[in-house]
Order: sequence, then C-alpha cells, then structure tokens
Amino acid sequence: MNINTSGLITRTRSIVFAGLAMVYLLNTVLQNNFLNYTLSGISVLCLLVCLPFAKGNARVLTLILLVAGAVVLTNSGADSNLWINSLSQNANLITLLILVPAFGIPLRYGGYYEVLDALVNKYMNNKHRIYWVPALLCHFFGALMNMGAIPVVYQLIIHGKLPQEFKKVPAAILRGFSASIFWSPNMISVALVTHYLQVSWAEFARVGIFFTILTLLVGWLVYIMFDKSTPDCHVPPINQQLNGRKIAELIFFCLAFLGSIIYIATKTSITVLHAVPVLALVFPVLWLCSLRRAKSILPAYLDYMENTLPRFTSEVAIFIGAGFLTAAMLSSDYSDQVSLLFRDYLGVNLYFLCFFIVSSIVLLSVVGITPMITAMAYSASLKPDLMGISPHLLSLVIIGGWAAGVIVSPFTGVTLIMSSLSRQSSFEVARSNWLFSLIMILLLSAVPLLQIINM
Repeated sequence: MNINTSGLITRTRSIVFAGLAMVYLLNTVLQNNFLNYTLSGISVLCLLVCLPFAKGNARVLTLILLVAGAVVLTNSGADSNLWINSLSQNANLITLLILVPAFGIPLRYGGYYEVLDALVNKYMNNKHRIYWVPALLCHFFGALMNMGAIPVVYQLIIHGKLPQEFKKVPAAILRGFSASIFWSPNMISVALVTHYLQVSWAEFARVGIFFTILTLLVGWLVYIMFDKSTPDCHVPPINQQLNGRKIAELIFFCLAFLGSIIYIATKTSITVLHAVPVLALVFPVLWLCSLRRAKSILPAYLDYMENTLPRFTSEVAIFIGAGFLTAAMLSSDYSDQVSLLFRDYLGVNLYFLCFFIVSSIVLLSVVGITPMITAMAYSASLKPDLMGISPHLLSLVIIGGWAAGVIVSPFTGVTLIMSSLSRQSSFEVARSNWLFSLIMILLLSAVPLLQIINM
C-alpha cells in the first residue's frame, strides 16, 4: 500500500469516526428514528474501515464478539430492528472515547506545556516526589483527558531521557492513571459500568473517591517498601522561573471543566454520557477564545482529526463488537440466568464473589482479553438485586477490576503507550505493577464491608 492510499484511508477513518460522534450527539437531542438508522449505518462503516487495520488481537476479539452476538440474537428470535440498533449500542461510549482527549488541545496551543515543565523541574527532587509528582499529574490530567494524559505527563518529566533515579516514573504514572479510573466521569470505565447498572455518577463517586485515595497510597507504599531498585536520590531542582499567572489560569480552566461536569451530573437530568463529549468538544474552543488564540482553533481540530482519531481504530472496532453482544444479551433472559448462577454458586459469600469478579477481570486482561470486554459483560449480565449487593458497590468492584487489570496486561492501550514511550517491552511495563494490582484485588474483595457500614 503506497503512502497516498494509506493517507486517504486514514483520513476516511477519521471522517467516519467524527461523523459517528456528531450524529450520536445530534440524536441525543432530536431522538429521531432516521438518525438511529443512520447511526447504525455509520457503525457498519466504522467496522469496515477499522477491522482490516485493527491490531491482530483486537481484530480476532471483535469478530468473536460479533459472532457471539449474532448467535444470541438468532436464538432469542430478535426482529430486524433489534439487529440494526444493536450495532450502535455503544455509540455513546465511542463518542466519549474519541472526544474526551480533545480537552488536551488548549494545553498544547495555550502555552501550558512550558509552565508544567517548570513545575516538574522544581519539585522532582527526592524519592517521594519522584512517585507523587508523576502519579498526581497523571491522575489529574487522566481524569480530564483519559489515556491522552499518559504521553503528556511522561514527556514533561522525562525530557527524552530516563535517568536511573527516574526508572520507576512509568509505574508511578500508570498507578496515578489507574486511580483516576475509580471516579472520573470522563473515564470510559465509569461511564460504561454506571450506565449499564443504572447508577448515578454522584452515588458512585462517594465510594469511588475513597478508593482513589486508597489506590494512590497503595501505589506509594509499594514504591517505597518493595522497590529497592530506585536509589534514595536528592536531585537538585532546576532553577526555572514559574509563571504563576499561567498556573492559576490552568487550574481555573481545568476546575471549570470538571466543575461543569459534576454540576450537570448532580443537579440536572442530563446524563454524564451526554454531557461530557459535548463539553470536551466545546470547552477547548471557549478556552482558546478567552486566550485570544481563536486562529489556532481550526488548525488544532484538523490536527486532532488527522493525528489523534486514527489511533482509536482497534478500540472502536472492539466497542462496536462488544456493544452488539451486550445489546443481544440485554434483549434475552441471559442476564437473569447469569445473575442467578452467580448467586447460587458464588453468592454464598459476598467477599468471594467480589474476589472472583475482580480477579477474573485482571487475569483475563493478562492473557489478552481487554478489561473493557469483561467489565461490559459483567455490567450487562449481572443484576445486583438478585445477588445481594448494592448497585453502586457492584459498580465499584467491576471498575476496580478494570483499574487493576488495565495496567498489568501487556496488551492494553495504556501499557502499549507506556511501552512505546519508555522503550521497554509491554511485558516489562505490566510486570512492574503486578504486586500493586494484587494488593488492589485483595482490597476490592473487602468491598462488602462498605455495605455493612452503609457507605
């Protein structure tokens, strides 16, 4: 395939992705049958332009999900409308996936990388800060930008080098990102699980934030107590002038973005899945206009379409396949049967039930089945009221399994991004977090204690 053909295919894929997101957002307002069919048609186009270029593992997994969904729909005697609508079941999640990283546009075009760079240089000067600075930065920006935060934080800290003192920075970054999975309304994990289990973000966030703090602390304790490879260094801070105005400006806009989402989630009837993509798309425009950089807006979004959207090829394919199977399961009595099976064989002890759910998500992720698939299967098929556990705590268990699994699998986007950045194999990146994830599995197995204390 020559360069011109490859470029044309990439641009086509970006246009199809953007079209799916725009039609979905329009349909959330108009609720039109024609738009529903259009959305399903675009989903088919997404499959056609994604499957040939998805990574081998993602391609096989997508095909398995599509075949499984077709089998369930056939056995349940589904009509043609259900078949068509099942193809766009996860259009909401795909829209969230491809639009949230757009929030990073003002960081690049607003001149904030320089101020973040100066901040890192000033405070990365001892062993404890070598964990906390990257972990907190990736946690904060991960909550805003999803996986897009990982390369940003890594490049800010490493500057193209990886000195001995910073060897564990990649693990710290991933643990900070993992902690943001527990609460951020911008995360696919939170949106997906709370959507299928019908839990409001506000209700889930109460326990999610508690586990966020716990995750950061566990990551630090593992770093301090069990990692003997990093010397107790005292790196002299680089004398670089901090721009206080730009720091305050950055904090203001970031908090305004998160505050808007939280206000909508808690004070209005608009769901997070509808609000976040719109805000992620519009907020950078308002931000750059307020900085009088309106001329940067069009080039920024064109660059985003050309260079960022194509990176989601494998994820979009998997989401369509997973949504197709999920819609098929929801249309049958499969979910009730699975819930009763779990209650009868695993639900005798809620602690063991939680351990089984979390450990299965993690173990399957290690062998190549992305946590999203397992988490979606559990969310769509398990009924909390049949299992004796509250919906928001079951959400926490599933999302916790996702958070623990995503950084110990050598096959997830998170570890592959870090592998490329740090020039380590994805297996090395994943192995550095095995002990951390094992501890998190044990802690998540104790979630039923929160039900006893009515948390």
